[in-house]
Amino acid sequence: MNEQKFGPLPVLGLTMGGGILGFVLRKVMLKTGFDGKGIQISGHWTFTALLILSVLLLGCLAYLCRHMGTRSKYEENFAPSRFAGGCGLLAGVLLFISQLLGLLSTGDVFEMVVGALGIAGALSLCVLGALRCRGGSWLSLHGVVTAALAAILISRFRHWSSDPLLGDYCFQLLANVFAMLASYHLGCFRLDKGKRRVCIFHTMAAVFFSMISLADTGWETLLFNGAMILWLFPGVCDLNKPARPRRRLGGGFDETEAQE
Repeated sequence: MNEQKFGPLPVLGLTMGGGILGFVLRKVMLKTGFDGKGIQISGHWTFTALLILSVLLLGCLAYLCRHMGTRSKYEENFAPSRFAGGCGLLAGVLLFISQLLGLLSTGDVFEMVVGALGIAGALSLCVLGALRCRGGSWLSLHGVVTAALAAILISRFRHWSSDPLLGDYCFQLLANVFAMLASYHLGCFRLDKGKRRVCIFHTMAAVFFSMISLADTGWETLLFNGAMILWLFPGVCDLNKPARPRRRLGGGFDETEAQE
């Protein structure tokens, strides 16, 4: 069994610090990394720096997550939390607004279907936030959120695929992909088959790339990535080390060993 070696500070600090640095680099890139015609300058230092930062952060995050334990049951990973639940509820509201704006601004049938599914995912996120306040969750709602994020990813990639400039959308793409995977792994805990280390990695990676993507323009982009950060950063698995058992008077322990 794998004992947890790190508490929450290394994982959260790495993600937050890397996200802030990435946001600043992305802002600088959008101002100086393109020529007067809006064409990305090949080999510009900001894009290279962002790629190096991403690789380093994901590598460090993978190392930390390997030592975060293997608890697989929902109750072991998600205690009742009004803060996490409230943030999840607010994230659902932001996602709802972003999808509603997209739905009202399109006449394409496929985009309308995606918008409707996105709204269903946003409402599911609101309910999950309310349930988290009491320590509950529904597997079916996680499924709706995951399906909505997958549909949004397909819709956004339809537009991105026609853009030859990878730097225009690669961080938003990664944010969407990791958020979808995080949603899937979060739902697995309702079956007591959650992969704790994998879930933490995908969740924090989604937060990191979402923070970088906040630098991009557009209300829908801002609302979507803001929603992912609000939902996933406080809603990740419990990162605290499991409590050690107390010895009873006369020998023995009050409970079985809590370590993995």
